[in-house]
Amino acid sequence: MELVSPGLGLIFWMTLAFGMVLLILRKYAWRPILNTIRERELSISQSLRDAQHIQRELAALEEQKEHKMREAEKLRLELLTQARGEADEIIRNARQRASVEVSQIMEDGKRAVEAQRNAVVHEIRDQIAKLSVDMAEKVLEGELKDRDISQKLVNQMLDKVALN
Repeated sequence: MELVSPGLGLIFWMTLAFGMVLLILRKYAWRPILNTIRERELSISQSLRDAQHIQRELAALEEQKEHKMREAEKLRLELLTQARGEADEIIRNARQRASVEVSQIMEDGKRAVEAQRNAVVHEIRDQIAKLSVDMAEKVLEGELKDRDISQKLVNQMLDKVALN
């Protein structure tokens, strides 16, 4: 039973050995271990603060990103509206130019038709005058076959010319 109940000397030496190990550990190992634990604790707490700071920054960046996305969408819609307006303006201008050109072409066509009509009327008048002269020649030729009548006609014409 001696193993179960330790002797007084054993307890003394065990306590003395434990105390010396405790003093040695306290003098040489305890402070560096505690300092290392404190440094680790400070490092962890700093890392947690940094992580929270980064998390706030990420949230702010996410908010900025959303704001920029809304601005970009707004700008896209404005540009699209502006492009549609410009396209409508171009179409309107093209239609106006086309209508002006059509009016000009029609006016030119009317002038060309009028000029052709005048040319045709002039040509018809020339032909009528020519035919009239030819007919008058034939009539006069028939009347002037007789010498006395032709002399009389020439004298009448000379009188008219002299009077005018």
